[in-house]
Amino acid sequence: MNRCNFIVLSVTVLASVLCHASSALAVDSGQGHERGPVSAKELNPNTQWLREAKWGLFTHYLAHTASTQVPEEMTGDIWNKRVSSFQVKELGKQLLELEIPYFFITIGQGGGYFCAPNETYEKYFGPGHGKLSQRDLVADLAAELIPRGIRMCVYLPAYGRRESEEIQRKWQEVIIEWSDRWGKSISAWWVDGGVFSKPEMYQAYTDAFKSGNPDALIAYNTGPVGWRPDPKKPATHLEDYLAGEVNWRLPVSGVRPWDQKQYYMGPDISGDQLHFLTFLGNFWGLGEPRFPEELVVGWTKHINNHGGTISWDIPLTHSGTIPESHFKQLQILTEATR
Repeated sequence: MNRCNFIVLSVTVLASVLCHASSALAVDSGQGHERGPVSAKELNPNTQWLREAKWGLFTHYLAHTASTQVPEEMTGDIWNKRVSSFQVKELGKQLLELEIPYFFITIGQGGGYFCAPNETYEKYFGPGHGKLSQRDLVADLAAELIPRGIRMCVYLPAYGRRESEEIQRKWQEVIIEWSDRWGKSISAWWVDGGVFSKPEMYQAYTDAFKSGNPDALIAYNTGPVGWRPDPKKPATHLEDYLAGEVNWRLPVSGVRPWDQKQYYMGPDISGDQLHFLTFLGNFWGLGEPRFPEELVVGWTKHINNHGGTISWDIPLTHSGTIPESHFKQLQILTEATR
């Protein structure tokens, strides 16, 4: 390759890289999408329990690996057998021994498999053929965990966000059915992909999620922390705590000495309770522990010292219990922080 061609190729590659970087930043910052107003607001006093919790647990209990396609062999029958085998009492005992103050579970993700029934969904989107479990696992978990002093929280993607307003209204009715059924037993919602085309949609969805419990907390995830040099900002003034998705880069709290710029100095971060969510294993809902115990303990304490809370995502067995390797690491974290 001659020098001229090499220069042309280099410029082309550089332009491509910059284009992709710009696109990533646009997704992360919400450019190209209208967000709800994020003007200054006071921290919702209902977030105090989340701050005082210091850390809790989250799990991606799905018919597939998170953010991937449903396996071809998965069927409604297989899914229902799996959900029916979930041992809520055994999990409750484990969480109590670990002194866990709150627990998040996914209702569903892509592929249309959910761990709770919903008549509104089937009315609007057709029969689920077993993809919506007969067992209401969320209700059963709440009935087991809440008497043990463990708050029940749930995850759901922002279904309908790229669809017409009519489809969005249908999804809001689906959410309302779940929210009204579970009522006060749900303490928080974590909404994935929460970037809507119009600011008013945040209000409509927030009303749906909080229909059964106006005091429940809500966060809208707009992408991982660490994509941009500046700290994440709230997606909308309607959210209560920072979704704080963390994958491969652990954020830290601090103040830059020359201009006093703050990085994740909680508890109040632009009106949201400071909160991070990351996986304890290799990825969301799977794998062996990826960190040494010293790092898990140290980073948790660091964030706690600055008013923040961490939700550690863990895998569960098909029967709903915490694997031994994760349980042992969580025991160490409990001893160091409770």
